[in-house]
Amino acid sequence: MPKIRLQMAPEMELKMDLDVEGVDIDSRDWDVQQHKAEVYTEFERRMKEAFPEGLRVHSFEFGLDRGWHEELQEEE
Repeated sequence: MPKIRLQMAPEMELKMDLDVEGVDIDSRDWDVQQHKAEVYTEFERRMKEAFPEGLRVHSFEFGLDRGWHEELQEEE
């Protein structure tokens, strides 16, 4: 199963690589959004690990990331 890169927004933009069954880089955002519970569970797990004191998420939107923003691009 290939890893896909997701982009989450609106107030803070986050990037996350995640294996999602039946979804690949050519899938539509709608296809990815059918896995909202799975994506949110992994997002929440990672955030709790990073912020053990707690956090609150007021809204959650996501879709396939079509490219890294220049300032977030990894050095090669």
